[in-house]
Amino acid sequence: MIRRTPLAPRSGGRSTSPRPSLRHILPVAVACAALALSACQTQSPIQTDVTYVPADGVPVDLGSVQVRDLVVVSGGKDKPGVLSASVSNTSGEAQRLAFALPQAQPVYAEAPAYSERRLSDASQVQLPDVPVSPGDVVQLSVQSQNRPAVLVLVPVLAASGYYASLAPTAPPATSTATATATATP
Repeated sequence: MIRRTPLAPRSGGRSTSPRPSLRHILPVAVACAALALSACQTQSPIQTDVTYVPADGVPVDLGSVQVRDLVVVSGGKDKPGVLSASVSNTSGEAQRLAFALPQAQPVYAEAPAYSERRLSDASQVQLPDVPVSPGDVVQLSVQSQNRPAVLVLVPVLAASGYYASLAPTAPPATSTATATATATP
């Protein structure tokens, strides 16, 4: 009678191979990948944690009057420019806003009580001579009748694309007290 012996002794379910099993490597690989991918957040902050203005223009707060997305639309250096913005007045009385370039006369716009509207929708609020070309920024003084002036750097944009309808037109021959924009106080 021939006696048969097994080729390898049974080791209670454990592999005797010198290679590590996939069952042991996979959890370690997943943990390493999770650590490596989460380390990206330590080097670049989440964008929603950084305050920014998601608009072309800049915001200006004047108490009960808020100006949002303020830009100057101009045809070029030393040419007229049109102010574009959203103006909100939360007070119970109308406010008169003054916008002025350095060493220039201010132009005015009205903000009716409890209102929100686009500047230059009904009639253009024009700056006579913008001292910079589109693509640059210009210092602008913004003031309401009961708040001090705020100086802001406002982007100057070309009158094309979205802003094509705001291209400066010829200023009115005479200004009236009821107009939303005038060249003199």
